[in-house]
Amino acid sequence: MTDNLLRNLHFDIGEPEPTVFQNAIDIYQDGTVPFALDEHGRWWALSGHTHKGHIGLFRGTCVDDMQELYPIHTNFETGAAGSAFATVKYPEGVRSRGSVWPFGLYVVPGSRRLICYFHNETGWNGHGTGYIIRGKGDGEPDFRHIGMMHSDDEGRTWEFDRWILTSEEVCFSELYTPDNINVKGQPQGSTCLGAGDFSIYDDPKGEYIYLFYNLCHHDSDIDSWLDCDVYVARTRRRTDGLLSDFVKYYDGAFCEAGNLGRESKIVSGLWHPRVTWFEQLGCYVLSGISTEASHRFVTDTVLLCTSTNLIHWSEPISLEYKGKPFGQHYCAIVPNRNGHPSVIPGNDFSFLLCWNGSDVTRYRTTFSG
Repeated sequence: MTDNLLRNLHFDIGEPEPTVFQNAIDIYQDGTVPFALDEHGRWWALSGHTHKGHIGLFRGTCVDDMQELYPIHTNFETGAAGSAFATVKYPEGVRSRGSVWPFGLYVVPGSRRLICYFHNETGWNGHGTGYIIRGKGDGEPDFRHIGMMHSDDEGRTWEFDRWILTSEEVCFSELYTPDNINVKGQPQGSTCLGAGDFSIYDDPKGEYIYLFYNLCHHDSDIDSWLDCDVYVARTRRRTDGLLSDFVKYYDGAFCEAGNLGRESKIVSGLWHPRVTWFEQLGCYVLSGISTEASHRFVTDTVLLCTSTNLIHWSEPISLEYKGKPFGQHYCAIVPNRNGHPSVIPGNDFSFLLCWNGSDVTRYRTTFSG
């Protein structure tokens, strides 16, 4: 375990400020907002999800001037199994269903193509086909997958491509087999809820796009979340409009398939990971939210870890704000000026925080020491 390079710094967190990502314009952000940089220095973003309000396409040069251009339209259905996601099944053979939560965005250089990676769950917006660990039904604890879609008209319309990341464990338990497929479910007890709750890091210093994701476990017998840890996969960046499959990090190397491959934990007890490079400190910072084994599970306290190689991370630190632990349900770190949205060039930046489906609030922050 490496030393946390933030431990001896002082953080001055400012007063909350509104952002453009608001319920007042029919945007109900649920997760961290994905930003991407194009060759003209413009930021692009997607905010919202498909079962409350709408997903909006935003553009600007930094957080200060981001504005919604238009609501997006998917050229595929979401919702019920059998019609959702162009009828493409999950890699386990189960019919896909539910919603789109955009958590990763990439602009192909020299092209009008945008690529979005999105979170999906089996227990939300299934239009009567949703399921959880114990059987048919809506809500939690359900199962996650990560999908990919693209747009060739600057984000107005989107085509579904494929499911790109799936946990090693299948997306159901032995208590209920969806669609009656001939595949053995996970044993009753500690159940892995699949790969999701993620963000991407488009490394400006290298040739890869990294995807940091969670695997969570739940025991429905005692109605308790057991753990939530961070894993990573990567894909080589291309400039022809296509992206290859993701490869998971496992046992010291990127060597396992994105779908159904094995994976090794890189950080324990952290929800919805997101990575930023801090130039002045010469390190990566991974932000996320603390978790605990309980019915409540997510504590809404921001945790920060540091690394110099994206694989080996320090123990986390937490921050205080007005005498209390700082945080909400989701946390992103972004620069206060134009440039790469995942690079902090100086000693100031902003935290972007939100709850489930809430406005996104900004906290300008400086560090010293």
